[in-house]
Amino acid sequence: MTKKLLFLLLVLSGISFYQSKNFDKNFSEAAFTVPTNVLVSNITATSATVTCSSIPSSNYLFEYRLSGVGAAWTSAQTNVPILTINSLQSCTKYDVRVKDVSNPSDVSVIIVFTTLSVDNCTSASTDSGLMHISNVTVTPLPVFGFSPMISNSVNSNYTDYRPDPTRKVNLVYGSTGNLFSMTKSGSVNPSAAYVNVWIDYNANGIFENSELTVSATSNTNNTITSSFTVPTAAAVGGVINCAVTMRVIFSNTFVSNGCGNFGYGEVEDYGVYILPTANLSTNETEKTKEISIFPNPVSDILNIAGISTETDFEIYYITGQKVSLGKTKDYQVDVHQFLKGVYFIQINDKVKNGSIEIYKKIKQKRECIKNTLFF
Repeated sequence: MTKKLLFLLLVLSGISFYQSKNFDKNFSEAAFTVPTNVLVSNITATSATVTCSSIPSSNYLFEYRLSGVGAAWTSAQTNVPILTINSLQSCTKYDVRVKDVSNPSDVSVIIVFTTLSVDNCTSASTDSGLMHISNVTVTPLPVFGFSPMISNSVNSNYTDYRPDPTRKVNLVYGSTGNLFSMTKSGSVNPSAAYVNVWIDYNANGIFENSELTVSATSNTNNTITSSFTVPTAAAVGGVINCAVTMRVIFSNTFVSNGCGNFGYGEVEDYGVYILPTANLSTNETEKTKEISIFPNPVSDILNIAGISTETDFEIYYITGQKVSLGKTKDYQVDVHQFLKGVYFIQINDKVKNGSIEIYKKIKQKRECIKNTLFF
């Protein structure tokens, strides 16, 4: 029977970041030896940092593998709840989990993350003092509900903002009317200098002519704005995806391919996450009217109407990490354990026919609630 897929975009605030199938308040004291709050950060093309909560034994076994059942685990033991994993493959999905060495059966849930695309070329200026980038803003088409990415900065020859979760760019396949803007600054008049922006849609580490998204010069204003379209043929995307690179070059001379050094100006790289559009037929569109979520904004309990009573769900962080999975109960999902951030919830309805993909934004109503995992 065909699965019904319901994708909802969640924006939750003031709640603890909890990765678990179900939160059982009737746990024993032994549950404290299970590493929780497993989080993957500082993700690059070849490395990632894994952290978790402290446990009494203070002996941690970090295990990671290529994502999927059957792949061999690679392990590393530490006496602190942090490990940086190196020598990873670019644009590749990995599973990671943490165990208590003293109680190896006490293992965290598996967290999924995806490494970034590789850089096959580098670029930088030799002098950013005379002219530099002071702001980059990317505003996705508003109908999809993503917030603008706003990056204010000081001068530097090159800055890699891809590991910074606050500077992630979210776009949608085939979307038009996305806006890019950049503010030029410096002690000389930079208005006539070049602004070129590439988005490496095929994630091959090369900034090709077809990926030149913005190209501007001789602008009388020091802020340039340009609209752009995301191609439907981009090679990466989905709820879990490889973040491609957006390269912004502000230069006194034209840089043709996004690579190499030049004289005056600045280079900045950003991570771009591309999500699939809702490609619904007329009948499927009618079916979506039967599904509703409430309250909006949500504090503790997310209600989902129009699905089966017990429906499988998975929740992903915006970077692609799976942070929770389980079954709805009485058409509800308890989301009070999650930290402020952007999440996706995927509903897999095995009873009803049809295939539906929906993105919806939900804002957390309360600014601060209890963030303790165990009571």
